[in-house]
Amino acid sequence: MRLAFVLAASLVTAASHAASISYTGNFVQDDDLVTFGFDLASATTVTLRTWSFAGGTDAGGSAIPAGGFAPVLSLFDAGGSQDLLAVDRDGGSGPCGPRAVDPSSGFCWDAYLNLDLAAGSYLLVLTEDDNTPNGPTFADGFFQSGQGNFTAAEFGGPPGAQFILVDGSQRTSSWAVDLIGVAIPTPEPPPALLLLLCGAYIGVIASRLPAGHSRRRETME
Repeated sequence: MRLAFVLAASLVTAASHAASISYTGNFVQDDDLVTFGFDLASATTVTLRTWSFAGGTDAGGSAIPAGGFAPVLSLFDAGGSQDLLAVDRDGGSGPCGPRAVDPSSGFCWDAYLNLDLAAGSYLLVLTEDDNTPNGPTFADGFFQSGQGNFTAAEFGGPPGAQFILVDGSQRTSSWAVDLIGVAIPTPEPPPALLLLLCGAYIGVIASRLPAGHSRRRETME
């Protein structure tokens, strides 16, 4: 299992800005997890969705091709015991609603969550069907974690295959996720990182000084 963290960070500010943010990528194997952290300064409605199963145009205006694996989105509170708040898989129940229909399978199985959330910090997790949360907290893990490429055996694909849909058809490793109405924290770096960055910067400046040139030292009171 490969766990990836997605964070938009700056080394010079700790401010957060409300935004619609689009991410794309690829899984390496079926039991991969990708996590997205975000903040809300006040109570608001957010939309968390995928595009890669049926395709479409994401919040950033990019065209997303259809054909990706069947995604699962799980939302956790990022504080305290990191409780599970919501899960969406296989398009939920009822008609397709805001989800597009995949031209190949005929399913509308992109994940979609539209939620009224309180101010706070949250953790969104992207996995592949049927890698769903085990329990009521993030620490409880996910059902298929550590199983590698589980979809071939579970959904009737050829031995060694990956990204197999429940009907046995082959899908791709691609994913695309939108976070709409959220804020991505841009934390200040820890002191050790600041010292490392300053040291690297000083080293670069020193390497560019001509021979015999002395560095000026300034003292601030």
